[in-house]
Amino acid sequence: MQFLTLLPLALSTLGLVSASPIRREDNPALTWHVSNFNTVHTAVGYNYTFNIYGVATQNTPGFNTTCTGSNATTDLAACADPLIKSRIQADPFPVWNVRVEHEWIKSGDMEFYTYGEQNVTSPAPRFTIPVTQEYGVA
Repeated sequence: MQFLTLLPLALSTLGLVSASPIRREDNPALTWHVSNFNTVHTAVGYNYTFNIYGVATQNTPGFNTTCTGSNATTDLAACADPLIKSRIQADPFPVWNVRVEHEWIKSGDMEFYTYGEQNVTSPAPRFTIPVTQEYGVA
C-alpha cells in the first residue's frame, strides 16, 4: 500500500507527468476547503476574496490562508501565504472558475505543485476544490 502511495510522488520527482492512482478518499490533501468566497464589482472587473484550507499529510504540507485578487488578469495571484496562488475567471458570468496552486519544496531542491479548480456561483459560503493535477521537479 505504501508503495502505491509513494509511486506517483516518485514519478513526479523524475519530471514525468503523474496521473495519480491514489483514491481521493485515501488522501485528504487532494481536496481543499474554501469558505467566505465573495466577489465585488469594480470599475475594471471583479475583485475576489476567499479563505482556503488544505489538510497536511506525510508528503504534503497543510495550509490555511486568505486569497484576494481580481479577474482583470489571468495570472495566478499570490495569497497571504505566498506558496498558495489563485485566480478567478467568469465561465460564463455569474459562474466563476476558481483555480488554486499549492507549491512547496521538500528535501532541499525538489519542488512540488498541485493544482485544483472548481466552478461556483458567487457568493458561495463554502465549497471544495478537488486537486486535479500533481507534479514535481527535481
